[in-house]
Order: sequence, then C-alpha cells, then structure tokens
Amino acid sequence: MPLDNRDEIFQVVDENDNPIGTATRRECHSNPNLIHRGIYVILSDGKGRVLLQKRSMKKDMNPGVWGVSAGGHCSVGETYEQTAKRETKEELGISVKLKLIGKLLLRKGHESEFDAIFIGKIQNLPRRLDKDEVDDVRFFSLKELKKLKKSEVVPSFWDVMNHYFVNDIASGRSDAIGKTLSNKK
Repeated sequence: MPLDNRDEIFQVVDENDNPIGTATRRECHSNPNLIHRGIYVILSDGKGRVLLQKRSMKKDMNPGVWGVSAGGHCSVGETYEQTAKRETKEELGISVKLKLIGKLLLRKGHESEFDAIFIGKIQNLPRRLDKDEVDDVRFFSLKELKKLKKSEVVPSFWDVMNHYFVNDIASGRSDAIGKTLSNKK
C-alpha cells in the first residue's frame, strides 16, 4: 500500500507559475487542469555519470522504476530551491550544493506539473536512503542511460534528462557527456 499522503496539500498554479489556490495530492494527480509544482534533482559524479534512484514499491506514482537522483512536490509556501534541498536530504540522506538549470511545464495526461530542474555534484553513492522513497541508487553512464527502456523509467524521465543534457552542452561544462538523449523504446 502506498505511503504517500494522498490528502497532502499542493500549491496550484496557473500556466505562468503564479499561485492560484491549493488542492490535495489525490486531486492534482488525477486532474490535468490542476497545475502543481515539483522539482527534479540530477546529481553527477564528474565522470560523465548521473545518479539515478529506483523508486520504492511503496510510492503511489510509478513504483519500482528508475527516476532522477531526487524529486518531489513543493509544499504550499515552499520555494523550488527549498524543496530540492529537502527532497535530496529526505530521499538520499545528503546535503549538496544545487544549481537551478531551468523549469518545464510537463503535462502527463492525468496531471500537469511545473518542475524546476536542479543539478549538483557528488563523488560517492549515498548510503542513507529513505527506504519508503527509494529502493536503490546507482550511477549510470550515457551508454547505460540509452539502454533504459521507457517502461523502466518514470514517464517524465526523458523530458527532464533531455533538458539536462541540452543545458549541459550549452553551458560548456567540462563534464558534459556530449549529446542529447532521445530514448522512446
């Protein structure tokens, strides 16, 4: 049975990301007209690999599949940055310097979400995982990422990762893997 609180209150926003009200997790995850806020954190190791987490089987959405390093929803009144730091600490047990690289409005059929994408660097695998949130973590190379099937990742995975790699290339960061991903297996 999922541990996520389906009555948790989310901030509802308009298409310009301006707050316009609140709704429950249950309502937001079943009504694409209720745009709510979330974050994705992508951590890399400086060797061209990114950390992915395998979502716990206890999650209400997309249990047992791979997602970015950390992710979650903004609480009412919480900034994207505060949420990113909180979720990284809660899910992975670590604090890390994060940088915002962009925002996306993702429409996923049953829900719509404004997502801020943050990046950071770590050297080692996190060891204090929240087992209610995360079953496993591991670093993936570009070659390994490309082998992931659509059924093995959360629905928004490729949208977020493409944004990450496009930003990585445009910024000229020295650890850029070097190409945008497109995986629709």
